[in-house]
Amino acid sequence: MKALIIIDMLNDFVDGALANPRAQAIVPALGRLLAHARSEGWVVVYSNDAHETGDPELAVWGEHAMAGTPGAQVIEALAPRPGERELISPKRAYGAFDGTGLDEQLRALGVDQVVLTGQHTHICVRHSAYGALLRGYEIIVPRDAVCGFEGVDEEAALDYLRDTYRARIVTVDELVGVGAQRRVA
Repeated sequence: MKALIIIDMLNDFVDGALANPRAQAIVPALGRLLAHARSEGWVVVYSNDAHETGDPELAVWGEHAMAGTPGAQVIEALAPRPGERELISPKRAYGAFDGTGLDEQLRALGVDQVVLTGQHTHICVRHSAYGALLRGYEIIVPRDAVCGFEGVDEEAALDYLRDTYRARIVTVDELVGVGAQRRVA
């Protein structure tokens, strides 16, 4: 069973306090993947920064994605539909598995593969991949559904995930079977 994990596609990271111009570019591909995941019955997880005063990240990045604020909400284009198989998992550190209880939730739903998407390839996606590796998940990262900050070498970030965490680097089209459909047609 797969889980699509959407990391930090929040108002503050897309066009707010820590706006990333690269984020808008991944929204269409991520939207297609989200629709596919929902139609296939995958577990969908929104791993979202939800900071409290005093969190260590705030000393590095300044105030952002504070719990309960509009900046900590998922962008409208990828709005969650919370339910048994669609989870919102607040986090106060970089990794999706760090102190969140996510592993236990995924295990209870029979998940053994995680598809990591969102921001930032070289920080939160990277730390989430490490957490997934330690817990024995197969890791898949669609290159067109992740992004780092401007100036970050995206290929180097993806290479690190592949070489260090055995992540399988694919495209959204490969995950949704678009190439296979075209070959059959």
